[in-house]
Amino acid sequence: MPAAMTHAYREPVDKRQCPAAVTLPPADLDRFDTMPDAAFTMVPQLRCELVAGHGGAHSALVQGSGYDLHWASWPQYAVEKASRCPAAAGPVGPPHLQEPEICLLREGHPGDHYGETLF
Repeated sequence: MPAAMTHAYREPVDKRQCPAAVTLPPADLDRFDTMPDAAFTMVPQLRCELVAGHGGAHSALVQGSGYDLHWASWPQYAVEKASRCPAAAGPVGPPHLQEPEICLLREGHPGDHYGETLF
């Protein structure tokens, strides 16, 4: 697998979120940008989506296609399919628009759930 470049994210950031970032290798950028039913327009730089100070590898969602979610992890760079975290809080919002608040991180992630720290 081609090497990915890791570095600190350069834009203003929420201090509760991990500042680590990774630049995807060109081959992965092209592969996930041309994937059938791709959910996102690819960007070369991804920021770790976990809470600041987390243990273990960094993690970011690379691409969604159908029901498949592809996640990057680093510093030992890899991209693999994995499920979204199943955690959900109770309904939020006005009664007529209530929806559960869901965690948008990878299943089995370290640290707090997305809605507990980053909303």
